[in-house]
Amino acid sequence: MFRITLVFLVLSAFTWGCGLKNENNAALTVLDESTPALFAFNGEVDTSVTTSCGRAAPATNTTGTTGTTTGTTGTTGSTSNNTRFSVISQLIFKTKETLNIRFQYDSTQIQGNIDPQQGFILAGGLFGKTVQGTQGTVEWFNQGINIDTSSQTTQQISFFNLEIRLNGTYSTSTTSAATILPQCNTSDGVNCTSAQTTTQCFTSDNRTCIVQNTSTDAKPVIISGTIKCNAPNIVPQ
Repeated sequence: MFRITLVFLVLSAFTWGCGLKNENNAALTVLDESTPALFAFNGEVDTSVTTSCGRAAPATNTTGTTGTTTGTTGTTGSTSNNTRFSVISQLIFKTKETLNIRFQYDSTQIQGNIDPQQGFILAGGLFGKTVQGTQGTVEWFNQGINIDTSSQTTQQISFFNLEIRLNGTYSTSTTSAATILPQCNTSDGVNCTSAQTTTQCFTSDNRTCIVQNTSTDAKPVIISGTIKCNAPNIVPQ
C-alpha cells in the first residue's frame, strides 16, 4: 500500500511539474494538401520578453432609434456591447519565433474569428519561414481567456488557453532569426501612415504592411493546435 501511495505521489508531482512547464506553450501543426504535416511547431513562450499575453480593447456598437413625439422630433437610444473585444497578441518564443495574432472575442460565445484585415503571422526563429493569413477561428475554453468584460478601457491579458485553426500561406523563403513585428496605422492596408486610423497592420520596416504572400513559392496551409500563455507580471482582472 505504501509503495502504491509513493508511486502515486511521484506521478502526481511529475504531472504537476509538467503542467507548470507547459503553461506557456504552443503546440501547432502546419498542414497543406500534399503532406500530413508540413511542419510541427512546439515552442515555449519567453516571458522575459513577452510582457503580457496580449491586450483587449472593447469593440462597441451603437444602436439608435428615431422617433416623433408631440411637438418634437429626435433620436434616442445608444448602447454599448461590452461582451465583445478586439484582441491582439504578440508572443515571442524562446526559439525566437514570433506569433502575431488578432481576433474577435465575445464572452457570450466560445470562439471568434480572426481579424479579416490584420490577421496573423508566424515567422522567424528556428522555424525560419513565414505563415500568414487573415482567415480562421480561435476557440477559448471555460474561463480560457482573462478579460474583464465590465471594463470599457484597453486591458492587458494575463493568461489564455486557446485552440486555433488558421488558414494562410506558407513561404519557403527564409525569414530573420528574430522577427519582432510592430504595428503601424494604415488607411489602405498596404502602406503605413503617421496619421491616426482605425486600421492597423503588422510591419517589419514601419513603412509597408506585411500582406498575404502571393509569391510563386507560397502555398496554402492550415495551422491548427493550442496556445497557452501565462504572464506572471500581469495582475489578473
